[in-house]
Parts: sequence; C-alpha cells; structure tokens
Amino acid sequence: MIPDLIRKQIRQGEGIGTEFKLDVRNLESIAKAVCAFLNTSGGTVFCGVDDKGRIVGMDAAQDQVQQIHAYLLENVTPKALFTVNVDDEDGKAIMSIEVPEGKDHPYVFGGSVFVRESSQTRAADAVKLHEMVQSKSVAAERWERRPSMAMEESDLDHDEVRRTVKQAKESGRFAFDDDTDDIEVLKALAVYSAKGFTQAADVLFAKNPALRHPQTRVRVTRFASDKGGDAYLDDRQLQGPLVRLFEQAFEVLSQHVRWEARFKTGDVRRADRPEYPFEALREGLVNAFAHRDYSGFSGGVTVGIYPNRIEIWNSGHFPEGLQPADLRKNHPSLPTNPDIAHVFYLRGLMERIGRGGQLIINACRDHGLPAPKWVDRPTGVTLTIFGRDGGGAEAFTANPRQRELLAQLQAGDQIRPSEYHQRFAAAVTDRQARRDLVELEEAGFLLRIGKGAGTIYQRTDRT
Repeated sequence: MIPDLIRKQIRQGEGIGTEFKLDVRNLESIAKAVCAFLNTSGGTVFCGVDDKGRIVGMDAAQDQVQQIHAYLLENVTPKALFTVNVDDEDGKAIMSIEVPEGKDHPYVFGGSVFVRESSQTRAADAVKLHEMVQSKSVAAERWERRPSMAMEESDLDHDEVRRTVKQAKESGRFAFDDDTDDIEVLKALAVYSAKGFTQAADVLFAKNPALRHPQTRVRVTRFASDKGGDAYLDDRQLQGPLVRLFEQAFEVLSQHVRWEARFKTGDVRRADRPEYPFEALREGLVNAFAHRDYSGFSGGVTVGIYPNRIEIWNSGHFPEGLQPADLRKNHPSLPTNPDIAHVFYLRGLMERIGRGGQLIINACRDHGLPAPKWVDRPTGVTLTIFGRDGGGAEAFTANPRQRELLAQLQAGDQIRPSEYHQRFAAAVTDRQARRDLVELEEAGFLLRIGKGAGTIYQRTDRT
C-alpha cells in the first residue's frame, strides 16, 4: 500500500521539497536533486510518477534500491543521511528517496553544488556558495562529529561493528568498499577520521560508552499507579552501545505490555493482541535515541510504564520552527544526530526519515487508541502513548453531537460522514461535521476506514 501521506504529497505536485521521476535510468538527475535537497531544506524524489503527479509505476523497483543507495553514497559528498523505500499498490510500484536537510553543506555532486529553487534544481551561484561556506564556518561542530577524547581502539566492540555490516548488507542499504576491516567500516560511516573516533563512534561502537558518557544510560520503570511516585513494580538501569541498548530497552518495555483477548463482532474466535501497538512503541523509542541531545551529562532517555499510558522522554527538543502538531502532516526532516540515525537506519530500526510521528499516530489510530501526545519542555521531549482505559480522556470533551453519536453506536458499528451530518449534525456545516468525526478518531472512539468518498468511520470499543 502507498501511505496516504505520500499520496497527498504527490497530489500537491512538484515543489521546493518534491521532485518526480518516471524511472531511475537517469541517476545523475536523481543525484542532483538529492544534492539540492541536502543543501536546501530537504525533500523527496518520487520515482514512478510522471510530471503531472500520476502514479505510473516502475519495473523491478525493489531490485534497484541497493543500486540507488550505492550510487548516491559514492557520488554525493560529504556522506549524508537519506532513505530509499518502495511502496506498491495495484501492481504499480513507486520509489521514494527521502532526504533530510543536511548538516554538513555544501554538498557536492559531480564537482558542483546544487540547490533547490521552487520546483527546479540548479547549480548554486557564487553568492549562494559564499553563504553556505560562511554559515558552516560560524556553526559549532555538532556533538556527534566531535573527536572522542578518551576512546581507544581497545574500547571498540568488534561484534557490534560486525552486526552493523551484516544487517546493512542484508537490508541492501549500504555497500562497504572494505567490510573486513572494522576501522575502514567506521570511516565509511563517517564516525572515524584522521582525528580518530568521533563521539558517535564512541556511543555506537564502544564496549561500554557509559564509562565516558553516563548520559547514554537508559532507565525503564514500571509504576504501580498512574501518579508515578516511588511505588515501582520494576526499575532497570541499562547501558551499552546504542543499538544494543535500544534492543534491551525495547525488550523490557515489551515484557510489561499486557495482552488483550478480544472477540470481533460476529466472530466466536478470540484474537489476542498487545494493549499498545508495538510498532508505535518501537518508533517512539527509536526517535528518542536518534533525536535526543547527547551533549549534557544530565540528559538521557527514560521510559515510564504506567497502568494507563507509556511515556518516553528524551533530552532533546523539536527543531526550530517545528511544532508537535506538524507531526500529523508532511514536514521537513531535521534529524539532530544524522550519523547516529544513519546507523539505526542501516540496521533496520528506522524506515522513513521524518515520518516517525505519522507512523506512531497511525498505529495508535488503527489500534483504537487515543492520539499520542508530544510535549516539548525545556527539560526535553516527552511522548505519551495512551492506553484504552481512560488514558488521554481528560484532553477530549465531546460536544452534544458527538455524545449522541457515541451513545447510539456499538463497537464495530459503522457510519459514513454524510450519514453523521444528516442524523446528528444537521445544524452545522459539512466541514464542522467532518471535524467532529476527525476529533473522535483522534481521541480513539472511531477508526477511519478508506479515503475520499469511500470513507467510513467504525466505532471502537473505547468507552
């Protein structure tokens, strides 16, 4: 299936952050667009889409993913973070090359620097080049790129490097020139240079990064009540290289998720499923690792498991100009730690750069849960994923129209927007009636099925 958000982005046509290609035969043209997105504000190259935004599909799309990866990694410098995904619907496959704004520009392809202006890719002029170089010269080197002052080669976890190589090759997301030499692998990942190991190499590939970076530890706590406090049912302090640490944290989190026995309407067979969608928990935890601020010793990642909600906190912040509400729509991708995020991507833990928030929202909606909530405070960002029983209910107050609908629908009952407007919301505009349904969907009372004229809303079992 092609995600609705991608369809919407394609329908909006080519622009400063969107480029259409019929196929991938002209790799130079694709690389120029990727280079321009890196140097401007990010964007997506869609292959298998014509100039008018019609999805025409392309042949053997999945087979060409590794070729695209290898070509872009070899020919765009410096090395940058991007993702390549293939979506298929009704036999028509499209390839999406999603590119966040780079943090090391100017980026170069074929000896030239390209930028994006409106819907066009062009070579940067002398003024633009001067601006890029000047901004880079005054920008502080980001934490992950600074040299590690204490890591030595004896600290290197060679097993972790080997696992990275293996998973990158299996996924087809990276081709190493020399995958037998661990130092050469780290050079290819831009975490080792003439100055030695970077901070990113330390937290990703050292045996015990917490010796030098105590802020990398992760705390996972299960509380006895929704008010928290000191009544713990479980409390773990975890440490290790980041990917292994993520795996440990997710395993502990998964162990504390309850399973529900459910019976669908008209079906006598029981269907067991977790109280929370694992894909949402996984994505929320990955984002906390990839986007947090690693520079302060007081930072970190914590996971709080409460009876009716799960909170994932990290010591990072939303990029300037980006608000929590923007996660529901297409938005620029601005990863805080692109080198760290790149390794998580190569190891199959990140799929689409910049769409993690949308994945979490959709997973909660499909699970019949209220919409998740992000809060950005001076101390960091907290993601709350609400459970079925009361979590998040305080944030939603139904109006009389919505209350009447909920009173008449049983779990599994369905209603079309036009029927809701006619039966329950005749006194308001069609736009307001549809907004009523969207609010009920976001609060977890309705599940939207289909799109456009075929949209149907189904009552969940949330009370």
